[in-house]
Amino acid sequence: MKFIKFLTKNWHIKLMAVIIAAGMWVYAASSETSIAKFPTPIPIKVINLSPNLVAVYDQKKVKIEIATESVNLKKISAQSFSAYIDLEGLTVGTHEVSLSVTTQLSGVSIISKDPSMLIVTVEPSMEKDVSVVEKIDGNAAENMVVGNVVFSPATVKVSGPKSIVEGVSQAMAEIVLSGESESFSKSVELVIFDNKNQPIEYTTILPASVAVEINIVRAGNVKNVGIKVVTSGTPASGYYVSSVATTPAIISVIGTAESLHLITSIPTQAIDLANSSKTISAQARLAVPIGVRIDGSLSTVSVTISLSSQSISKTISVAVKTKNIPNGLVVTSINPQTLEAVVSGSAEAINSLTQNSILLFCDLAGSVAGSKNLSISADNFSLPDGISLISFLPMSITIVLE
Repeated sequence: MKFIKFLTKNWHIKLMAVIIAAGMWVYAASSETSIAKFPTPIPIKVINLSPNLVAVYDQKKVKIEIATESVNLKKISAQSFSAYIDLEGLTVGTHEVSLSVTTQLSGVSIISKDPSMLIVTVEPSMEKDVSVVEKIDGNAAENMVVGNVVFSPATVKVSGPKSIVEGVSQAMAEIVLSGESESFSKSVELVIFDNKNQPIEYTTILPASVAVEINIVRAGNVKNVGIKVVTSGTPASGYYVSSVATTPAIISVIGTAESLHLITSIPTQAIDLANSSKTISAQARLAVPIGVRIDGSLSTVSVTISLSSQSISKTISVAVKTKNIPNGLVVTSINPQTLEAVVSGSAEAINSLTQNSILLFCDLAGSVAGSKNLSISADNFSLPDGISLISFLPMSITIVLE
């Protein structure tokens, strides 16, 4: 009865609510709202960063998922959204910052974003002057080479995070030759490269481009020179460069007599050895100096850099042990009981030695009771793999059997 009374009480209000709810469901169904991943990642901007600071972060774009009516999808572009991180009040250091994505479009909702948080390092900004240098690709006309290259301006300002700008010493202007036989001028964009020949991010160059005059001169001389392999970085601890080889080992270069007189080898671009412990095989571009060109189409050489482990020595006390003691006898005295042995091996092998890694056995087979003086030789020692015996003292011991 209570339930029937509940249904009949204010029945006209309840009926109206049902009709409104049904209408809203019909409207929602007819609007064909879609949820989809937006195909174009949105660039991330920085706002409210204090002056003289710069933000460094790896993730440059954000992927989003949106909800909107199907008819609106064709009208939406990447410019319809704004993605940013607000760094107001942040000081030098590393911070985890939330990422915001907004849109001014009506009827569009942002359902999810990837990533939703960013790790941001805030650094002091720095500015300094660096020289402009050339990087020549390609060749001039036959029997012609690049003479001198003049930039205007010859120095530019580089700004960015202090940790990056401190290591920048030059801005690179890439000049591409395609058979030129006369001198020419052009404007060239500048780039800053790291030691792996990759462009460095987070830096600004002012001006971004420079005017350059490239003088093309006649080359009438040929010279055979070697190849100098340039490396950067330090091998893994305990390793060193034991050999370097290139294929080919010698190349012919063409240039003016003045230029060739100063050249004894052609350097390669730097090969990174950082933390390496194995043989490195790589193709390295040749850094051909101004005034010469390589005779032929060769632009890279094969480089093999062999790394070996460094041998180090260590003095270790080795306990004297006996074997093959005749029946009925026992060892009552060993003098001295330990020997001082000098051993060598790789740093890894030496550092892994323990007091029991090296064994010294004296063979007492056929011995009789009494005092016995024994000469010690290298054959008495048992050594781990990778360890060599250099010397030991004393070279004889006294053993008493009873």
